[in-house]
Amino acid sequence: MEGKIRDFCMQCSQVFYENPLPVASSIVVNEDREVLLVKRAKDPYKGMWCLPIGFAETGEEMKDAALRELREEAGVDGEIVRLIDVDTVDNYFYGSLAIVTYEVRVTGGTPEPGDDAEETRFFPLHELPPLAWSSNEKAMRIYLELYRDTWAMMDSYRQLFPEVQSLEGVSPGPQEQKTFLSNILVKLIEMNADEITREWASEVRSSIPALSVHMDFLSEVNRKVLRSVREGLQGRADSLGYIKFKDTGKDIRRLGIAFPFVLNALALSRKRIWMHVVQKKILSSPLEIYITLELNNRIIFLYDRVIYHISAGFVE
Repeated sequence: MEGKIRDFCMQCSQVFYENPLPVASSIVVNEDREVLLVKRAKDPYKGMWCLPIGFAETGEEMKDAALRELREEAGVDGEIVRLIDVDTVDNYFYGSLAIVTYEVRVTGGTPEPGDDAEETRFFPLHELPPLAWSSNEKAMRIYLELYRDTWAMMDSYRQLFPEVQSLEGVSPGPQEQKTFLSNILVKLIEMNADEITREWASEVRSSIPALSVHMDFLSEVNRKVLRSVREGLQGRADSLGYIKFKDTGKDIRRLGIAFPFVLNALALSRKRIWMHVVQKKILSSPLEIYITLELNNRIIFLYDRVIYHISAGFVE
């Protein structure tokens, strides 16, 4: 029937539709990038490790089932972060199963085995034991690919700023990656403003020799610009913060500096930020580069605000 072999009762003319049983599982990963697994205490797959997993009850939503099973099997409470995978498998013990896997963030409790588990333990993501369910293996592959770029950015952050002991609360999901990379740029500018300015001054001297005699003044201007860009990326800058650049424009005119040279120098200043990012090897994936292009649009806007007020001061 309908291209499939189905069970059929010849006496009552009823078709028996064998539908998959709904199963919910959870991926719980800590800040050390270890995933919570439970060792099964019962068949099937007794003694093997798996994600916290179990059947949904009648009338129970799959999200609620995942959180209940996590609490019953592993002893921790959690909240759903996102859906990771839905997989249909045929199991020798239970028959057809529809396994729904969620990413879950722990909100309370201490990992300890429940009635259906012998043991609970966190395993490094790249050192997992064989998992009992093929759907768990598949979901973990999807999860690792989902977070690959995020972790690359976090590793860059740790490498650049080793004094930051914990990234708890900073760990981004896909929607926060742009903000996270923006925060890296803010930190980079904050800690390396003098170095960026020295690199910029060297480039200005070689490409715009006429500005060489004013480099002390212009270097201080560049530090002010970098500070404003940093505040702009943090969302802390307002229009009043840029009005101060009117005085900079007046000083530029007073010193007799040709304004086209100033515009060229500011373009080199913006370029130097990204050159510094490249030198620090922050960008490690196409996704990061794509996000960076969006951030560059924000930085262009911030530089435009600076240029506007410098120009207004110069004209006055």
